Formats: sequence, C-alpha cells, structure tokens
Amino acid sequence: MKIAIITDSHECAAMASWIAENALCTAELERWIIDPVPDVAEQVLDALAAQWLRTPVDMLIFPAGSPGDELATRLAWRLHGGSLCQVQAVDVRQGLVKKSHWGNALTATLQITARPLCLSLARQPEVSTSGHSLPVMTEYLITPTAPPDWLDKVESVNSVTTHPLLRAGRVLVVGQGGSEADADKITALGQALDAEVGYSRARVMNGGFDADRVTGISGHLLSPDVCIVAGASGAAALMAGVRQSRFVVAINHDASAPVFSQADVGIVDDWLPVLEELVRCKNA
Repeated sequence: MKIAIITDSHECAAMASWIAENALCTAELERWIIDPVPDVAEQVLDALAAQWLRTPVDMLIFPAGSPGDELATRLAWRLHGGSLCQVQAVDVRQGLVKKSHWGNALTATLQITARPLCLSLARQPEVSTSGHSLPVMTEYLITPTAPPDWLDKVESVNSVTTHPLLRAGRVLVVGQGGSEADADKITALGQALDAEVGYSRARVMNGGFDADRVTGISGHLLSPDVCIVAGASGAAALMAGVRQSRFVVAINHDASAPVFSQADVGIVDDWLPVLEELVRCKNA
C-alpha cells in the first residue's frame, strides 16, 4: 500500500510516533510537506489534488486537529475517495482502520475499501515521543496559494501555553456523584495533595466549575503519573481522558461502579471524606 504522510516543514514527533506504533515503516511512504502553513484549507486543496494526480497513493494521512479533519474530508470529496477523521490505528497488512464511536464507548474496526482514503489522526495525550523520528522517504513540497479574497484578516495568538493539567504529574478528577463540594473546596483538596484538578463534563454542566478543566473525550486527554478519579462511575467518555495514567486510584461509594475495573487501586466510600483523610495522612 502506498501512503502519503501530510505534515508541515517541521519534524512532527507525534506523527513519527504514530507511524512507528502502527508499523507503517513497512509500507511505501511519501511525505508531502505543506510549507508555509496556510491560513485556510482553500490555499492547499488544489495543490494536494494536483500532487495526487502526479503521484497517486492509496492513503493520505493528516495530523490530528481541526485542520487535518477538514483537509481529509474535503480532499476525499475532490478525489472521489473516502475519508475518516480521528483515526486511532491502521493495520496496513489487513486493510483495517480503527476509530472510536459513541463518545469513545466502543472502538469500530472498519475495512478499507475506498481509494484513496484520506485520514486524520485522533487526538492523543501529551506523552513523550522521544526516540521517534520520521523515516526516510520521498518528499514533495506543497506550496499554498495566496489567501482567498473573502479572507479579510488573520490574527496570530502568540501567548498559547500548555494547560497545567497536561503538565501535571498528579491529577484529581472529580465526577458528579457522591459528596457535594464546591469548586473552592475541591481546588483546596487538589492543592493539598499536590494535584491539578479536573472535572467530568457532567459536573461542569451542572454549573459552578471551570469548563476549561473538563477531562475526557470532549476535554483534556491526560497522562499523569498518578490520577485520582473521585465520584465518577467510570463512563467511557471520561476514562478516555485518563487511560494513559501510569497509576489510577478510584473512589466511589458504589462497589459495582465500572471505574473500579480500570483502576489500580479502588476505595469503596464517599470520596470527600477519603480525600480529606488522605490530606491528613500527607500532613501528618
């Protein structure tokens, strides 16, 4: 199978790691480099289509994120092929693609039938990608055209920083079940345990909690050393955000809660007094 990897001009560590994990080095790979990075998809769609006509491939793989999703979808339409966004894995030998469905409650395995198939990758937790680099492959330059007339202005945001949850070695994720506690109380518990605090979407939607700290498939995907999941049943959408944790502690008053099947240590109790006792033990 012939595959084109679409990247910008910089080394893409996340893409290199994904290629290694999926053993794509055995496929016939090309790298199509978009340089400079366009403001909108219209600047590169024609060039990508023209490159495919010159050097046809069976599959085109775009990076994770909204731009990758858009390019994969729109290019597939232009090439009369197929598209899949937020793909988790590819099995080239068997011609299979895996991606999550139903809020990450299940993983679908799909047979590759359309040619060309345009894919974008699923978001992944910010884990170390050291040791991986893109394999040597034929490279083609994709040069964007001038911005379209309808694009009036582009603003650059230079102050983007990594969210503290993504850098934290310890995380406390609080669901909506069990004890009632306000945001200040939970934040204080997190600080006392040297942990950044995240919330389930259900707790945030009930109001009074920082929506920028939602953890799960629709929020942050985390990979801390230690994650305490308190008052959460273990719904797939939430657990997708903490499944890369090295060690998971679950606290829930329901002994049959699914969260315990995904934890290294489980405590059956109301989460608030358990956390308060953990703080007392730490300070003793």
